[in-house]
Amino acid sequence: MRSIPKLIAVTVGAIAVATLIAMPANAMSPVCGDRTKVLDSLSAKYSEEPVAVGVTANGGVIEVLKAPDGKTWTILFTSPNGASCLVASGEAWQELEVKLNGPHA
Repeated sequence: MRSIPKLIAVTVGAIAVATLIAMPANAMSPVCGDRTKVLDSLSAKYSEEPVAVGVTANGGVIEVLKAPDGKTWTILFTSPNGASCLVASGEAWQELEVKLNGPHA
C-alpha cells in the first residue's frame, strides 16, 4: 500500500511538470532565488509554511506551502544545484478527504 505522503508528493510533482509543459516559453520568467530567502519571504508576506515535500527523479525537491487558513498556496521547486523557483501559486487551497481502497477500507 502506498503511503499518503508519497502519493501527495507524486501528485504535486505531476502537477508541477504539467504546469511547466503547458506554459508557453515566453509566458513569464521563473521567479528563483535562495531557498531560505524564498521561504522567509513567503512566510512573512503570506504566512505560508511547507505542508508537503517530495524528491523528484532528478534529485530536486518539490514543496507545497500554504497559509494556515488556506487562502494562499505556493509550489516551490529546488533543483539539485540549489536554485529554488516558484512553479505555481494561487488561492483557496483545499485538503481532500483521504479515501482508502481495498479489502481493509
